[in-house]
Amino acid sequence: MSTPHDENEHRDGARLLSREFLVLLGAVSLFGFSWSFYLILPKFFASELGMDAAAIGRAVAVQGVTAVIVTPLVGWLVDRYGRRRWLIFGNVMLMATGLLYLFVDHEGPLLYLAQMCWGMGMVMGFNSAGTMTADIAPSDRMAEALGLFGAANLGMNAISPTIAEVLASSVGWTYVFAASATAGLFAALLGIRIREPARHEPREHDVAIPVFSAPLVRVYGTTILMTSAFTALFTLHQPFALELGVTEVRSFFIGFAIVALTVRLGGGRLIDRFGVLRSSIVALVLYAAVPPMLGILGPEHLFAVGAMMGLGHGIAYPALTALAIARADAASRGMVVSIIHGAFNGGHAFFAYALGWAAAQWDYSVAFWAAGAITLAGALLLGAARRPRAS
Repeated sequence: MSTPHDENEHRDGARLLSREFLVLLGAVSLFGFSWSFYLILPKFFASELGMDAAAIGRAVAVQGVTAVIVTPLVGWLVDRYGRRRWLIFGNVMLMATGLLYLFVDHEGPLLYLAQMCWGMGMVMGFNSAGTMTADIAPSDRMAEALGLFGAANLGMNAISPTIAEVLASSVGWTYVFAASATAGLFAALLGIRIREPARHEPREHDVAIPVFSAPLVRVYGTTILMTSAFTALFTLHQPFALELGVTEVRSFFIGFAIVALTVRLGGGRLIDRFGVLRSSIVALVLYAAVPPMLGILGPEHLFAVGAMMGLGHGIAYPALTALAIARADAASRGMVVSIIHGAFNGGHAFFAYALGWAAAQWDYSVAFWAAGAITLAGALLLGAARRPRAS
């Protein structure tokens, strides 16, 4: 009879593209196709509902705050009761989000309820799928597996907003939200076909590591600071472009997805070899330069700005997640992945509100430069603590 130790040894160097992993990637692709329609929501808020940058920031913050609130519960549920059912439930919540948006015609409780459903669905779906990826992946190919998982989700960041913008301009926003709800339904149905993977079991000599140990807290803090750049770019570029007369914003998502996909599909193995800590720091330094570049280049160069963001984010997020998993023990992976996602959503909520307010009070360039400086601080935080040399 094999032991957990034998099983873990077997997973080192094992084949990554197993049947279970390929089916999971298919489900994640549909999950991403559903929620990525909502990346175009700031344009809907500005053009259809007449909301300014501060109001848009409030609406985006509702989704992030909801995600933060449910993250501890989701982490516990994923570790305690398995992964698959929560992936299915997350997709059902995304379907509900699209259905609710069919009836949203002004800023108010219904809009906030839809944002809450989106936040809950994202946490349920993303955290369960990410933890399943960590369960399936060989230990020595973790960053590569997380890169492929991210690519399956991330690729839809170009496809769905492009479809959404075309649908909105030709037949109306109702069809955008109906398409998102339909994709959520199909994602839930495919999730039923996924087999629950066996979990990585702790080895006998492993020491339990607290999920809030100092090395992990630095990763969580860096993730929060990184979201300042993400939020400035994803949330504010649309009202910024509309204010300056640029009405088509899909080129940003196309540039972002092309580069981020290239990085995650081709660079995951390189991240593992270069080291997830060093990769994270380098990526964050690159990432920090992008928001100011948006202010300098302007909305006429959204494709180039999106491509630069894709390079930074395409490396930073999987590298930080792999770093957290490497610093955690096997029994707490679900909680650690949930906290990473919760930190991302919490930072996204805070900076959506704060940067939206700053843009409304002063100027978009102020928000962009502030976001770059804060993200750079995340790189400094991650690189500040060095392990002492062995005597």
